[in-house]
Amino acid sequence: MFSQNSKVKYYLPGVPNSRVYKILEKVREKEKVNHPNVLNSYSYYLYTKFYIDDYNVINRLKTTDSLKISEFGKKELILLGERVVKCSYDRRLGQKKEIMADQVSGLKKPLYELFEEPIFQEEFPKFIKDDLHSYNFKLIDSITIENKLNYVISFGSKKNLLVNGSRGTIYIDAKSFAVVKYSGEEYNTNYTRYFEYKWKPFEDIWFLENKTNKIKISTIDVSKFFNIQDQKYLLTPWIVIEMNVSKFTSDKKFSYKDFKGYTHKLNKDYNKNTESRIDSFRNDPLTQREKNTYVYSTLFNTYSIEKNVRFLNSIKNGKLPLGKIDLNLLNLMNYNDFEGFRFQVGGKTNYSFNANMSLHGYVATGTKNTPVKGALGIDLYVNKGNDGKIKFLGFSDVNPFSKHIVRYSKNMEQVKEELNYIQNSIFYTRRGGEISYEQDILKNITTSVKIDYENQKSNYEYSYKYHSHSHRFNLFTTSLQIKYAPFAKYLQTPEGKMTLEDKPIYFYFDYIKGLKFMGADFSYDRFDIAAHILIKNPLGTSSMMLNSGYISGKTTLWNNYGSFGDAKQGSSIWDRFSIKGLNSFETLLPGDFYADKYVAFFLNQTFKEFKFLFSRKTQLSLIYNGMIGNIKNKEIHTIANIAVPNKYYQEVGLEINKLIYYVGFGVYYRVGAYHQSTFDKNLFIKLTFNLF
Repeated sequence: MFSQNSKVKYYLPGVPNSRVYKILEKVREKEKVNHPNVLNSYSYYLYTKFYIDDYNVINRLKTTDSLKISEFGKKELILLGERVVKCSYDRRLGQKKEIMADQVSGLKKPLYELFEEPIFQEEFPKFIKDDLHSYNFKLIDSITIENKLNYVISFGSKKNLLVNGSRGTIYIDAKSFAVVKYSGEEYNTNYTRYFEYKWKPFEDIWFLENKTNKIKISTIDVSKFFNIQDQKYLLTPWIVIEMNVSKFTSDKKFSYKDFKGYTHKLNKDYNKNTESRIDSFRNDPLTQREKNTYVYSTLFNTYSIEKNVRFLNSIKNGKLPLGKIDLNLLNLMNYNDFEGFRFQVGGKTNYSFNANMSLHGYVATGTKNTPVKGALGIDLYVNKGNDGKIKFLGFSDVNPFSKHIVRYSKNMEQVKEELNYIQNSIFYTRRGGEISYEQDILKNITTSVKIDYENQKSNYEYSYKYHSHSHRFNLFTTSLQIKYAPFAKYLQTPEGKMTLEDKPIYFYFDYIKGLKFMGADFSYDRFDIAAHILIKNPLGTSSMMLNSGYISGKTTLWNNYGSFGDAKQGSSIWDRFSIKGLNSFETLLPGDFYADKYVAFFLNQTFKEFKFLFSRKTQLSLIYNGMIGNIKNKEIHTIANIAVPNKYYQEVGLEINKLIYYVGFGVYYRVGAYHQSTFDKNLFIKLTFNLF
């Protein structure tokens, strides 16, 4: 592989070497040219082997336990898994990854989270792409590999190398400026990583042929996990991930059918006869310890490791598994100024109850608003290949004017949104039912069509036209909802769609048609468009949220737009002290503005984390929010101090997040057309939470 050095060049440490930077800048420029994606199509098989081991386990784990862990350490690994994935790419159709075979020691049922992309898997050296000038370089050698001249360059972090940095060696092909080999060490307070990546030429491109990551984790006490009472048992585990590519080819022509469905697909028989199907892709046969790990899985069979891992994973996802029901932990308690403290118990049947049907529901009550609320629904899975569901739901609950709260939250973003309503007492009651069909199309587009009928009543001193504020209205609507998430990656499992990777950009489009049908009172059209864009940059992360809407026709105020703000009423800064919301105006009271047409955007620049006081991950964020809108037929709505944002509303803010663990504070100031006469009236100070 490596030939005699054709020429050796040495450079003194600390002496600037502009030539090295020029070489690496050329590598960065040529990244896309050298990448396989310049081909019209290609395919290959990816073999992954991952395991957890601790070679000092014998010396540390001396116990009278019947397992005799010291003997276990000689015979088995802690964990072993292997996987074969067929990877395909077409310039027109995108990517497809089909999991052909998979096995993990000790697991009686698949743990789908293990199908996520392995950690520390760079496709291209990050420091070349993002942080070139934070490293020192030396051109230390030039050698020939397979008749190709290579530059050999050493690199090392300029600052804090032994605390938080990396160092190593990179080989660059002198003709194409492609990365040939990349190896070294990465240091961190939590782990040390040793890595080696190798590329191989194919026609006029280079593909990543194999990569190895060995991660040494900080020492942990496993005595509690294994229920060992007499003394502490310390473990310094190694996580090893080895990946190898074989059968790389570009001669196959794909059809749309080959890429149908999600980016990741589980082969129907992926967990059957795995040993025979995986063996042909191994570079080296399994060692005896590795074979024993598959055969005996002593740790998993002796202790409830699988059960504990599944339990902790459910808790992390906001669920408490109780047999065939998963209790929702995300909505157990919250607060708003209408209900007071709201307590809610709800759950959903899981896959073990029924593979093709799910029942879900909740009951809730508030300390200020005593009537019991609740909902009951059923989802029928009719097209699992595209996550197709027919959904029936009956409900009786309350909502803030102009907002729809997801009472059975599925993610932390929906939980965070509840912070917007802490200061809000302007609510209405809704009772009714809905039928909908939801399905994913074209991999990254989720669509839903819905028919909704409900009875609505104001819980605030508001009246529509000549009706009293206690009058009940009937509403019949049909709707179409579309979400486009171009960078999301999904895997279809027997238990439903699983998100492997999900990051903004998101685009949303909703259309609602109100009809005077079945005794309904309103006929109107409502269009909503939104976008959320998140971009990493040299300073940190930039986020933009755009919301806009338009309503044609007449309906009650709570079916228009409003509740734009989450500020607290008060005569002084400290009287107005509260908690920051999510994509909401921090200097605006909940009932200040209403509109039937509006555009609002929320800009946030979050800078890189730094160490300050009690936290190593303090973040500084700059905020700018703006909105403009209007409303027709304002006279048909009777409510105290109704106003519209027909001038451009603006506010700016500065946040210091994670100042003490996950808690920080923000300062927000109203500027522009709605700026008040005194400094104090424009200034708001709030707590910020960044737990998730």
